[in-house]
Amino acid sequence: MNVMENLMFILQIFFLTTVHVDGKPCSNSSSECQQIRMPLVSNKLNAPLIAELDVRSMNKQLKTYIRDDIDSTFSEDIKDLVKNEQDDLKVSMLQDYSSKLNTTQKEYDKHFSNIVQNLEAKQGELQLEISDVNKTLGESKSTFNTEITALLNGFEQKQESLKLAMLSNYSSKWQQSQDTIKQQINNLASELKSQFDNLSQEVKKELMKSTIDSQTQTKELEEWKNNLSESLNGLNYPKIKDCSFLRRRTTKSSGVYTIYLDEFNSTKAFCDMSTDGGGWTVIQKRIDGTTSFDRNWDEYREGFGDPQKEYWLGNKYLNILTTNGKYELRVDLMRTNKKMTYALYKTFTVSDDNSQYKLTIGGHSGTANDWMAHNSGKKFTTKDRDHDTWSLDNCAKRDGGWWHGCCSNAYPNRVRSKNKLYWLGSYIKSSMMIRQIL
Repeated sequence: MNVMENLMFILQIFFLTTVHVDGKPCSNSSSECQQIRMPLVSNKLNAPLIAELDVRSMNKQLKTYIRDDIDSTFSEDIKDLVKNEQDDLKVSMLQDYSSKLNTTQKEYDKHFSNIVQNLEAKQGELQLEISDVNKTLGESKSTFNTEITALLNGFEQKQESLKLAMLSNYSSKWQQSQDTIKQQINNLASELKSQFDNLSQEVKKELMKSTIDSQTQTKELEEWKNNLSESLNGLNYPKIKDCSFLRRRTTKSSGVYTIYLDEFNSTKAFCDMSTDGGGWTVIQKRIDGTTSFDRNWDEYREGFGDPQKEYWLGNKYLNILTTNGKYELRVDLMRTNKKMTYALYKTFTVSDDNSQYKLTIGGHSGTANDWMAHNSGKKFTTKDRDHDTWSLDNCAKRDGGWWHGCCSNAYPNRVRSKNKLYWLGSYIKSSMMIRQIL
């Protein structure tokens, strides 16, 4: 070491032994900076080394100072500094994570809200589709029920028409068979009568030849004649006088039959074999207004309409039937609300009375009131033949042919209101039928 270098080193040592070294190892934390005071470098005898210029001892003490004093002084501050930095980093990371989490949550909430809105929209669309499907199914069900009902009604109508056609065909064939049998019986009777006349002539010739036991033979002949006449009368096929006679037979089906009132009069009538024991001859029926009851005197006398639908039997037939037996009358009525009611009369007679067909009726019972009591003793009136007691006009012009007095409380043949029959109230259907009381 030259003189100049030694001089500089001595100055440095002097400076270190006389000057305080201030250090402020600061951090970003709240800790304050620490002052470091470097002690005077000396030997074991506490003599300044600068006097001795012992560089190696001084370096050793410097190392010791740096290791012990400086390291112990700065290590805690550095640790605090590191810890503070770590805490700040954690806080910063947590804040950043929280910010990102909030952003992510908002995005998630928004996305979830969109999903919910889409689901609600799809649910609404699905409900509309379900509603449309239910409406379509309801319309299809209604159409199906309507078609099935129409089909069943058509089937029932065809079935009923088939039954009526079969009954009509059977009745026609039965009538033809009856006429054929009757003709055969008449032919047989004529033949037998011819043979009887021939035989009588022969017997008479024989009687003229011989008078032995003439009285006995004549008596036997008369007995034989009477027996033969009775046998011929017994061959006549029984005829249906009215529907009451059908109750005596095995055939009891309702339908249209030919009834023979006497030797000169026959007509077709509907026989009701189901109501209250059957045997009813229907004399009037109104169901749908297809047949007009605005008729004159002759039409009401002879009858009109279709026995299978709507018709009036005829006053002359009512007269023949009810004056040759005791008859009861039943009137069935249907209200506008489909409710049924009926009136039953134990006495029903239509007398000729100079061809005015006077009514006698009585013995009422049933669910319908006795509104025909006013008609008893009245004569039949039509629009062209007035027998009522109303002086102002003809009741039949408004209320149809009937046994009117001062008009009536009951007139099921009403003509001015279609399907509005009257029994002191409006009705839509009626059926009048008589039955012989046996």
